[in-house]
Amino acid sequence: MRWTTGALIGAAVLTLASGCGTADQGASPGGSAQPGATPPAAAPVVSNGPNVADALAVANSQFKLLADGDWAGAYALWTDAAKKKITKKDFEKVNTACPFFKGDPIQLQDVKPKSMELVELTWRRGEHIGHSALRQTGKTWQYDPGADTLAEFAGGANAAIAKRKAGNICTAP
Repeated sequence: MRWTTGALIGAAVLTLASGCGTADQGASPGGSAQPGATPPAAAPVVSNGPNVADALAVANSQFKLLADGDWAGAYALWTDAAKKKITKKDFEKVNTACPFFKGDPIQLQDVKPKSMELVELTWRRGEHIGHSALRQTGKTWQYDPGADTLAEFAGGANAAIAKRKAGNICTAP
């Protein structure tokens, strides 16, 4: 009897620890989390998952800075790896000439913790859906703009501006 009770309690603890509170904290598939909104204060820190509330605070800051047109502030939240691929000067030049995010709210659509150091995001701005991530280095969460952004800037600032203009995705500067 003791063995059975112990096994059931152990299974319940493992189930709770592995599945509780690790997905979609602070956002719903319908995108109810608003840019700049503070994630719920009660978001738990899961022993086998990242602190999603802290990660989402960085994502919401990133999205608010982009919507406000604070390119330098948004760039400052990026990972070092992303900064090595896109310079601050190029990021500011492209977004000043042909802003994509300015003025429009960015809404989280999906939040997926993948490890203690990685949270993947799916977001929406109008009809455009994008993917990015948050990476923890040390005790700091940083924004990883994602493969689409890195590819957009691969040919340099002038090529990125031309792509945006050709795709008619610039918002009013």
